[in-house]
Amino acid sequence: MKFSIKTLLLLLAVSAFTVTACKDDESNEDKLTAASCWKNTKSETYDPTTNVWTEDVLDDCDKDDCTRFNADKTMTFDEGATKCDPADPQTSTGSWSLSADGSTLTVSDPGSGFSFVGQITELSSSRLVIEIDILGFKSRITFTN
Repeated sequence: MKFSIKTLLLLLAVSAFTVTACKDDESNEDKLTAASCWKNTKSETYDPTTNVWTEDVLDDCDKDDCTRFNADKTMTFDEGATKCDPADPQTSTGSWSLSADGSTLTVSDPGSGFSFVGQITELSSSRLVIEIDILGFKSRITFTN
């Protein structure tokens, strides 16, 4: 059987269309709640004078923390085996929500009064990257599970 250039190009075009036509039907909400434990693996700070993200040092006591987003819009945070502050509770709870387009995550902990709104810059079943602007300071946090 002899293949012509046209046949080969047609096969490549069909293959490319098939690959790009397959869409990830899993919503951002599904991706967030599917993970049993999101761990902070990287923290960065933005320097507006240089337009560069600089990696911060993560303490060991932060590396073993576990955040879980539950389907009922509650969340749990566990300090892990090593607490940064022994007086902190082992676990705390809060709530979360996503914007209608799934690009903005709002997290609040009523017990501590802590809340933030972050822009999701990347979300897959194994990686979550959020950018947060608090009082003009931009941070980027990477979680993996």
